[in-house]
Amino acid sequence: MKNRQKNIDERLGGLVRSFTDEIVEFLKTIPFINKLIPFLSLFAMARPMIIVVVVLTPAASAFLATDGFPPFTKSALGVLCLVLAIASAHIFNDVCDEAVDRINKRTQNRPLVLGLVNRKTALITSIVLSFLSLAVGLLINAMCALLLAIGIFLIFTYSAKLKKTKIGFLPPALAAFFIPQGAFAAYNGSRAFSLVAIVIGLSGFFFELVPYWSQTIPDIEGDRKRGLKTLAVCIGAKRTAFFIFLSFILCLFSLFYLYKITILSRAFILFTSIGGISLLLFMLWFIFKPSPKNALFVYSLALLFIGIVSLIIIVETAYLNIDKYIFSFEKTVLFLKENLLN
Repeated sequence: MKNRQKNIDERLGGLVRSFTDEIVEFLKTIPFINKLIPFLSLFAMARPMIIVVVVLTPAASAFLATDGFPPFTKSALGVLCLVLAIASAHIFNDVCDEAVDRINKRTQNRPLVLGLVNRKTALITSIVLSFLSLAVGLLINAMCALLLAIGIFLIFTYSAKLKKTKIGFLPPALAAFFIPQGAFAAYNGSRAFSLVAIVIGLSGFFFELVPYWSQTIPDIEGDRKRGLKTLAVCIGAKRTAFFIFLSFILCLFSLFYLYKITILSRAFILFTSIGGISLLLFMLWFIFKPSPKNALFVYSLALLFIGIVSLIIIVETAYLNIDKYIFSFEKTVLFLKENLLN
């Protein structure tokens, strides 16, 4: 069995290297590539793939906040300020974790560890991005900018200090709670803390704990050497897996209640039930087999689940309100015809 697993690992490793080699060869053909390496490294540190998934949740909140298609200008500004804030948080986190990343096998290929970009450049970039994010938030409204500032403060405090403590999981979870509030505030400030916004925020709070705790399990050895008191270090991998299981159950309950208080159809509750229960069963098995590979698999499946749920919310909210937009379109066409004829 071990030989078979080793063979699979070697083959997958070879597959990854073959793709990587192709990318490297392509990059070599780009003029002045050497000067672009620091910028490409900062882009990698921002984790664009994770940003895409994270942005889907406030996008779903925006559709629910406006009962359909949100205004384009505010939506574009909202996405921009959120992307800037998340990129800033990711880069700042790598700056704070540089010493730990040199120890943990999973993170030894990060740009700062490899020396592809220097620490000072990364720190300045993170600070500039956070200020740009707040500036864009102010263009939307003061409440949106305030909630964004709270989120940035929580994440920066987490990366700089609280990550090393037993309550390090709270700032990211609280930031996830405030993101939907910011989305509602962008379109209707009075609904920033409405029941729907709070329920979405709670689902985000409990969900955020799943990928957060999942990532700490593969890093137990390195975190322990650095004296970090993550949940996995303090109580072990199996108990951490159990808390991941409980947190995801609470996330599902929040999503089920969201169905009850919104216009979402049975398609939403059907996928949430099937996908959520399937993931719960895997998490239950994960409690007894909390290996680093299984932990990263839980991390990936959880992000995939919440991404699909957010897309379903967006599509359903738009579809269930399609009559309203057809009517608006017909009124616009009629208005233009009348004016053109006159």
